[in-house]
Amino acid sequence: MKKIIYTIAFLLATGTIVQAQTSLKHAGADFADFILLENDVLLYARKEADGQYLYTEKRGDAASTKKEVVLNTGTINALIGRNTSTGEYYVYQKNSRNQEMISFYTFKDGNFEKTGERILPRLKNHSHNLGLYLSEDKNTLVVSAELGKSHGYEDLYVSNWENNRWSKPQNLGKAVNTSQPEFAPYVANDTLYFTRQDGAEAYNYSASFGTDSKPGTPVKLDQVFNTTGTYNAYYKKVDERQMWISASSENSALHTAYILEKPAPPVEEVKVEIEEMIMPVEDVVQPVVKTRAATPGLTLMYGFNKIYMDLVGVSAIARFLNQQPEGSTLVIKGYSDGYGTADVKENVSRRRALLIQQYIEKYFSAKKFTLEVENEVRDEKGKANRKAELYLIQ
Repeated sequence: MKKIIYTIAFLLATGTIVQAQTSLKHAGADFADFILLENDVLLYARKEADGQYLYTEKRGDAASTKKEVVLNTGTINALIGRNTSTGEYYVYQKNSRNQEMISFYTFKDGNFEKTGERILPRLKNHSHNLGLYLSEDKNTLVVSAELGKSHGYEDLYVSNWENNRWSKPQNLGKAVNTSQPEFAPYVANDTLYFTRQDGAEAYNYSASFGTDSKPGTPVKLDQVFNTTGTYNAYYKKVDERQMWISASSENSALHTAYILEKPAPPVEEVKVEIEEMIMPVEDVVQPVVKTRAATPGLTLMYGFNKIYMDLVGVSAIARFLNQQPEGSTLVIKGYSDGYGTADVKENVSRRRALLIQQYIEKYFSAKKFTLEVENEVRDEKGKANRKAELYLIQ
């Protein structure tokens, strides 16, 4: 027998990819809505004695604060959408109930330049607030307002640009609207985000929102975006960045703009030496190679955005596991379909698999199964892709 020394080079990720929550700006009760533009320019709205106005500020440089005169042609001004491919930003501007406009701007070399405008739908709004979101293609407008009969205070409505005019705003219905105010609408990747007020508190929600503009059942966002007992609002997702505002519910409210972003992991090249013992062929014991079964031994189906097994699923998995010999190796693979943002879909598919793993470890620990967990996000939409599969390794 002899030794052979191999030198192998490979890439080693020395850091774990994590999302870092960072506060971008603190302000008093006059701070309302914000977004981080390209080149790390913060655009935010401030409520002042004579109206609401838009300001820019270089990230981390409070001294660079600038009131954007070209954007503030109304007494109430708000950013209501953007188009990443054209570089345009959509701004709502209001001087009175009969003087409301959506203006379009580009942002180059630190300056905004107007490129066009469009009228607003006729809104007999009985609310003090008017929240808007305009889709990238400028054809869908989500409105937060109190228009005639509503489910409570502010409700969410949708209007479509058809034949060079806006359609009559349609209430999004009881799936979204409650007796509490719903406001701050925002849409990204077929998902509607909005804020629902609850007394002095408010929390961010999401719901599927496809091309038919019919929302799914809202789900409250993770606690990182919804600090308990505070006022959380204006959630936005732009690429890998998620942004929102949280404010204390005390008399002297402090508003904080937060961002959650994923840094690139550091990568390092490392060399290792491996000693391999060369043995006579007759002394070599051939390992037993196990492979995954070509088809799943069990498939569990889920409802939209559901991650827990129902009673039918619990019964099916119990029967399946009782039939497997002690020490079996199982691969649990969770799936989600194409509805929702990338983060939500990834989370749903992964949690479906992890919850099954936890169930097996809790109720079938005596069988000493070896469990491997995988997940996959499907591009296809529909209930056939909302599932989890269990594969035997044989």
